[in-house]
Amino acid sequence: MPHVTNVIPQHPFVYPDSADIKKQLRESLGLPPKPEVKPQVAVEGHVCDVPLWSFSKRRSLERILLVAYPDGSFFQVDTPKGMPGPRFPGYLDVILFHGQRDLFTHDHTAISVYRIFQALEMDPHHSGNYAHFRWDLDRAFHTTLKTDRFRNPATGERSHVYYFRIFRSMALAKNRREESQFHFDDRFIASLRSGYLKRLDFEFCLWLDKRCEALARFLYGHIVKRIGEKSLYPRDLKGFLWDVGLDYIAELPPYRRNERLQREVFPALDLLKGEAIRSYEMDDRGNIVFIPLD
Repeated sequence: MPHVTNVIPQHPFVYPDSADIKKQLRESLGLPPKPEVKPQVAVEGHVCDVPLWSFSKRRSLERILLVAYPDGSFFQVDTPKGMPGPRFPGYLDVILFHGQRDLFTHDHTAISVYRIFQALEMDPHHSGNYAHFRWDLDRAFHTTLKTDRFRNPATGERSHVYYFRIFRSMALAKNRREESQFHFDDRFIASLRSGYLKRLDFEFCLWLDKRCEALARFLYGHIVKRIGEKSLYPRDLKGFLWDVGLDYIAELPPYRRNERLQREVFPALDLLKGEAIRSYEMDDRGNIVFIPLD
């Protein structure tokens, strides 16, 4: 605790800031104090709302992932070295959260691998953790993205196909306590700053990241973006699976699809109850219906 002295300041009066004024007004009106705002991380749907990581070791062998949307637009991920592993969303969450102030004015930020591991409750002294970190970041660096989801600001049309990456360059420190530098692609940064910017609960993201729940972490951002202010969010089940890059489950025979849903998808969705959704259910028309929080 800092030591408090009784020295009288040279300036006898300090104007309170707006937060102090609002706090005093609430107290004078007998209103309870506002709850503390949780730290949040910015995620934009058109870029981050796509599986940039694998949900299993088998999926990490994927080289191309194509997500086709009902309106005819698409998002394609090319990973010549394979998908980054399930730990990657945690690394990216910590980097973006730590550097979000920098990233709204610059294209780069810096953080030590030691701090990333601490945030994710990973052993920062374990050499294997650092090896896997470099392996995942190397795969992410070679990942290229292609989409026509961005609308032309002048016409409102999806008139161009954009090619870009996640990282423009990286400088990974050999010493884990020394800061590493991450320069993001300009399209990726522009997407984060766009009008479609979404705000996610970083503490909940981190809770999922610590447990290596990559699929649940991805579905969290995907569903929150689509629910918005809706009272319900219904989606054809097969369309939903295509939206989230699980087309290989969508195209299975019904009995095998149900088996994979019960084993992989529904447990991930159950983790979102109370955070992104109140509940979800299947209706008699083959739709999955998400019910938002009150």
